[in-house]
Amino acid sequence: MKSSFYLIRFRGIPIGLNYSWFAIFLLVTATLSTYVFPGLYPEWSTASHWMIGLATSLLFFLSLLAHELAHSLVAQAMGIEVREITLFIFGGAARISREASTPRGEIVMALAGPLASLGLAGLFALVWVLLEGVVEPLSAMGYYLCLINLLLAAFNMLPGFPLDGGRMLRSAVWWRTGSYKKATRIAGRAGQALGLLFIVGGVPLGVLFYWFNGIWSILIGGFLWIAATTSLRQGMLRERLAGLSARDLMTGYCRLVPAQTTVQALVDEYAPLDGRRCLLVGDLNGIEGVVTSEDIRQVPRRRWRTTLVAEAMTPLKRVGVVKPDDGALSVLERLSASGSDILLVASGTTVVGAIEGSRVREVGMGRAAAA
Repeated sequence: MKSSFYLIRFRGIPIGLNYSWFAIFLLVTATLSTYVFPGLYPEWSTASHWMIGLATSLLFFLSLLAHELAHSLVAQAMGIEVREITLFIFGGAARISREASTPRGEIVMALAGPLASLGLAGLFALVWVLLEGVVEPLSAMGYYLCLINLLLAAFNMLPGFPLDGGRMLRSAVWWRTGSYKKATRIAGRAGQALGLLFIVGGVPLGVLFYWFNGIWSILIGGFLWIAATTSLRQGMLRERLAGLSARDLMTGYCRLVPAQTTVQALVDEYAPLDGRRCLLVGDLNGIEGVVTSEDIRQVPRRRWRTTLVAEAMTPLKRVGVVKPDDGALSVLERLSASGSDILLVASGTTVVGAIEGSRVREVGMGRAAAA
């Protein structure tokens, strides 16, 4: 089951919500409505507390979206495809097809988000000042949204990957040393250290101040640690794949599997679950898709006898295509762009093999072991 769903498109960018967003939205709304506003404005009615709390929470998440849109629009202006923006429990994330190709480009793209947050902080500050003593609930909402956007900008400027400040740190080291690899390693280590700091600091923060702040600090720290660690692993994988081509990564034994074959028959007659064969689904009139070991694993074993390959396969429209001589790093980018875990390798109009994401990772780890 998908973990997100899409709401709208803006400038061709799909914008969606991860299901985890609802949990944090309810938590933020409840905290504002039952703790923050009642404590500061006890004279308001309960309905007013909840109405302003709900409105503040909605505008907060729209501010997060504006932050990510700023990054995305700058990326588009630089010719980088933005695949999606998703709001989730830890804020928002824009998924792009590739990183900036120069240190200057990365700095510009990283700065766009915090600058957008500062601009929104100024806008909400005007609401706060102009409505103070006139419409107190709206003035209070403007004050907190100003504060939240200032904190959002400041937090994102912390020097640890994947935060904007971490990207700026990477670009500075990249510019200084000329080594993207070294810059990524330094920014990633800084992100891990920052994550540990948030985790350790969350305990006294929750005990001495407010439990919600402590838990949130620990959760953010865990997220930063995981994201930074993932970035480091991806960077090492790119290093290990340097010099390889699609031909080195592909499985070259292709067979054509009828779409009406059951998964059980596929496993028995065509493909042991080792990911070493290229299995095209279709017939002599055309190819409908590709079936991978991961596709098969997604089908419960009790349903293998009743599920057709046509139901389990990855449709052809979701499968990218590379040439045998394309570099392994280009293969990584195409795997990400296709949205699936498989690529076809074609020489002219002839399919000569396939590459599964698991195979790419396995080759990378194998080279690491050999080293």
